[in-house]
Amino acid sequence: MVTRRVCFSLHSNIQGKYLSPFTRNVTFVLSLLLLLPSVAIVAAPPPGPNISTPSISPSTPGPSDQVTVTATVTAGNSGLLNVTLVYSTDNWKASNTTVVASYNSTSQQATAHIPPQYNGGHVEYYIVAFDGNGNKAVNPTKGTYFSYTVTAPPAGTTTNTWIELALVAATLGVGGTIAFYSLRPKTKAGSASTSQS
Repeated sequence: MVTRRVCFSLHSNIQGKYLSPFTRNVTFVLSLLLLLPSVAIVAAPPPGPNISTPSISPSTPGPSDQVTVTATVTAGNSGLLNVTLVYSTDNWKASNTTVVASYNSTSQQATAHIPPQYNGGHVEYYIVAFDGNGNKAVNPTKGTYFSYTVTAPPAGTTTNTWIELALVAATLGVGGTIAFYSLRPKTKAGSASTSQS
């Protein structure tokens, strides 16, 4: 059996000399230790923003409620560049709207507002964040969305409002007429005015 020895060229002063098994093992371990940090850097996912599950206020919005969406957004040492909220009221068929969120770096809270949905309906939304290195995060992922439903206003709300306004106007008119007749000067029943020439 032929044993082969490996010759390492670490430095010019040991070039051509064989290393002992102990020295070879130490050299191997040291080279692994030097190589591991670079492997960890390459294998680690890029540090990007992290977006929590948002909350909405009010939790069950009505047709005249502006909805406030709040989420915790963190970024690594690069800091946060911006946070936006994208929403749709037509199931992403024809349009969507992007709203720039305000961001409090102390509390790491991003806040955006979705305007009232006066006719009711279903609202779907997602949040996008970019850090200072250009890394992007989207919550939720994989084509799903956060959502809430706004109940439509009762059908008679508009009609009832006009009826109420008409009743108020009529009441004011009747009250004004009564006040006018009760405050005008009264003439005596048997007196007639005569003019002398």
